[in-house]
Amino acid sequence: MSKHLYVSAAAAIRKANSTLYSNRNMPNTGGWQTRHDAAIDNPVTTSFESTLVKMLKGWQEYAMVHKREYDSLIGEDGVLGLEWEAIGDSLRGILNGQAGRLDCGTLDSFILNTMTENGVDTSHK
Repeated sequence: MSKHLYVSAAAAIRKANSTLYSNRNMPNTGGWQTRHDAAIDNPVTTSFESTLVKMLKGWQEYAMVHKREYDSLIGEDGVLGLEWEAIGDSLRGILNGQAGRLDCGTLDSFILNTMTENGVDTSHK
């Protein structure tokens, strides 16, 4: 694969998962954004990084599939909405543990933003 195609593919993946990445409007003091984004792109498979990234992406993907299949937001689903929200709340709790190079504040924002985008009221969280 040429370098140009690799860069384009990486950019497309980054754009699709943009909310998992650090907020580049904030200062990269000490290189935390660089470390966090590297962990999103290439999580260490023998650490908590890999499992956290997979869980977050899977949880987000479930909401995307729900939207595609039912043409509605999962947070508005009277059966699955509360359960999907509870998973998100639990993922937030897991961020109190080891996360490797991942920035837990960024991931917490990702979870709350994903909930909001999928019809969950997060004003009380």
